[in-house]
Order: sequence, then structure tokens, then C-alpha cells
Amino acid sequence: MKTSRKLRSALLALIAFCALAALGPAQSQAGEFTAAEYPATITGQNVGVHELTTEIGVMECEMTFDGPLVEPSETLTVVPTYGTGCTIEGLMVHVSNNGCDFLLHAGETLGEHEVGGTMDIQCPVGNAIDFEITAMMFCHLTVPAQEGLAVKFQNSTMFPDAHLNTNVQGLTYRLDPGCPVVGNYNNGTYTGTTTVKADHGGMGTGFAVY
Repeated sequence: MKTSRKLRSALLALIAFCALAALGPAQSQAGEFTAAEYPATITGQNVGVHELTTEIGVMECEMTFDGPLVEPSETLTVVPTYGTGCTIEGLMVHVSNNGCDFLLHAGETLGEHEVGGTMDIQCPVGNAIDFEITAMMFCHLTVPAQEGLAVKFQNSTMFPDAHLNTNVQGLTYRLDPGCPVVGNYNNGTYTGTTTVKADHGGMGTGFAVY
């Protein structure tokens, strides 16, 4: 009788363990960038201004990006374009990518329509994104390659697109001679929201992160 109870308890414990083991990977499984049709061109358009805060103040930018998506993927590479849409204290900022792009990683599901993730800044060796403030004695604020910058993706419930919400803390950057202060820093913040859409064959199609 006691042996039977022990065997039953061990069996129930084993079943519970297997159930938890099966559930664990599903919860931690990375998400995917998906389009309704492939191949797709993924585009991003800022919602309001993006803000880059550093030792020399708050820079406001308008940014777009684009990149290809040929199948569902845990990563998405996009090329940012700033144009002449950046200013700091009313001064125009010229931005050069110098071959740098953004590598987006889809992470775990955080809620019904929200997925976590990270962003890497990828640059050719020795290059960095260069923000040149010509009115400050040619001050160059450069942002080098770095990984693991936290972002979130919010799937729209009304339109076939998603929002990329950026609230990066601890951004690494350098201020060169000509800037009010000079040196290497890791206290930068970058905040902003971008609407992300997909295009297939010149026509809009659905985009989501799951």
C-alpha cells in the first residue's frame, strides 16, 4: 500500500516536471519578425521626434530606416537615415552613417501585443555614426558599434503594422575636440517611437512581431 502511494507520488512529480520543462522553452523562445507576403521591404518612420541625450544636451532627430525581410526571422537588419532632421539647441546637425546599420533582435513575448527585444549598432571596423554640429567649432559626436540595447515591439490592433519603442540607456559615445566637453562616455540615452511597416511588390502588406 505504501509502495503504491510512493510510486503514484513519484509518477505525479515526474509528470509535473515534464510539463514545466515543456513550458519553460516556450516562454523563453525568441520572437520573429513576420510579413504577410515575402520578400518584403521593411520601413520605419518616426512618430514625433527621437531624442539623443548626451553631455552636450538633448539632440532631437527625425529618422527613417529600411531593410529586407525574405522570410520569418528572429533578426532584422535596417539602415537608418537621418538626413538633415537633427538639431541640438536649434543648431543643425549633419549625420553620416559611415556604413553603420541597426540589427534588431526579437525577444520574448511580454504581453498580448508586446514583444521585447534588443538592438545592435553594427559598423565597419574603425567606423561610427557621426553627428557633426558645425556651429560648435565642428563638434563631432560619434556613436560606435555596440550590442544589447533594449527595445520593445508593439503590434498594432488597428493597422497591419507595429511600433518600435526605443528607450536605450547607457549608450556609448565620444565627444571630439571642438565640443564643449571632450572624452568617451557611456551615459547616453536614446528615446523615440517608430512605426514599422512592410511592402511587397510596391504594395503595403502586413507586418508583426510574434
